[in-house]
Amino acid sequence: MASSNAVSPLLQSLSRPHGFEPLRVEGRLPEALRGTLFRAGPGLFERFGTRLSHPFEADGAVTAVRFDGRGAQGASRIVESAGYHEEQAAGRWLYTSSASWLDKMRVAMRRGSKTTGNTSVFLWQERLFALMEGGPLQELDPATLDTLAATDLGIVSEAFSAHPHRVASLRTTFNFGVRYGRKMNIDLYALPDEGVPSKLGTVEAPWQSMVHDFMATDRHLLLFVGPVRLNVFRAALCLGELTQLFQWKPELGAQLIVVPLDAVHSPRTFELDPFWVWHFSNAFEDAAGPCVDFCRYPEFSLGEIGELESTGALPMLTRLHLDLKSGATRETRLFDVPTEFPQVHPLRHGARYDTLFAQTERRDAARVHSGVTRIGVERGSGSEWALPDGHFPSEPVLVPRGEGEDDVFVLDLVYDAKTEHSYVAVLDGQHLADGPLATVHFDHAIPTTFHGGFSAER
Repeated sequence: MASSNAVSPLLQSLSRPHGFEPLRVEGRLPEALRGTLFRAGPGLFERFGTRLSHPFEADGAVTAVRFDGRGAQGASRIVESAGYHEEQAAGRWLYTSSASWLDKMRVAMRRGSKTTGNTSVFLWQERLFALMEGGPLQELDPATLDTLAATDLGIVSEAFSAHPHRVASLRTTFNFGVRYGRKMNIDLYALPDEGVPSKLGTVEAPWQSMVHDFMATDRHLLLFVGPVRLNVFRAALCLGELTQLFQWKPELGAQLIVVPLDAVHSPRTFELDPFWVWHFSNAFEDAAGPCVDFCRYPEFSLGEIGELESTGALPMLTRLHLDLKSGATRETRLFDVPTEFPQVHPLRHGARYDTLFAQTERRDAARVHSGVTRIGVERGSGSEWALPDGHFPSEPVLVPRGEGEDDVFVLDLVYDAKTEHSYVAVLDGQHLADGPLATVHFDHAIPTTFHGGFSAER
């Protein structure tokens, strides 16, 4: 949800990969802010003289900013997976739609894949992983961002999605992975804060679709299957670009599959009107059943991801109420400004809450107005840091200071189109409209990033 014209450095390959080095700080960093911000996104839009057709195919870049209470150091490195090195040795694409048809078929026949790590980061048991939509976990060294080996943690059947969600009350992170075949299966995983991970079970999807994100409470996992169908013929024969593989089919409607944690093999399905979801904000248990909050799009568009100027309908923050007894559903609009990349205080994950932080966007005839906004979902109120013209935000990352839902530092990686460099804005969640307490500057642009996380200093 950003806007510009021409091909911005946000959509170009990382110009200068580097390890940790001192960053310029403007303002005063809070002494209590100690730890490392990690962010992931596509890092190589071009290789071997060819530009990729979609950012989801790009080798990832992971960017980190380390805060020590006095200053900051930053690093940005390409995810050099085994597939990346295989392509480097071959001198050509092997794993993307830009590869030759023969190379794509060779990869498909041996069921090969490349763990690009281009979508999000996952911090678990002091380990750092870069995640993508459909593959195992790509481990990185959190101290250097060096690429280590990909791993299935001993449990992942085929894919580990880029959107794991932790339920604070259970001290457990849940995730899913999609497997395509004669039918589409969704594998479910649990990773406790302490102890070993496990595979909980598998749910069969109603059709071959794309499942990007999901939600979890202390009682249920909530899987959204939207009215998007995989073109199995094209996928099997490796024909066309990524955007040609998935088709919007509103006549299918949508489904929300509710999986009880104490009865994984007895899911409940709710039929919904057609819409699309890229990202959820939170879910919690109400008297009648789960409530799930998400950024609701009226339709699916894969082609606009990576385009700095979106022209389609924007997402609206929405709550879906489920009644487990009657099977009824009801939607409520939570905020009247288009909203994406929502985040809540980590202690409220999977529980009732009132405050979230998100990237917001308003359009008028002259320009797009971007902001980082604190939203009171029960009151429909908001407080916004309105970015200067030509500055484009990303998903906010929250660093708790206390248990209050707004008692957080808000870290946002921002691109300044005028100077073509990126910086991290450090905001006070309780005084968001006052603007940054400090800004931490790279001397170059960081390509667009999707998701991030924070590892507190111990």
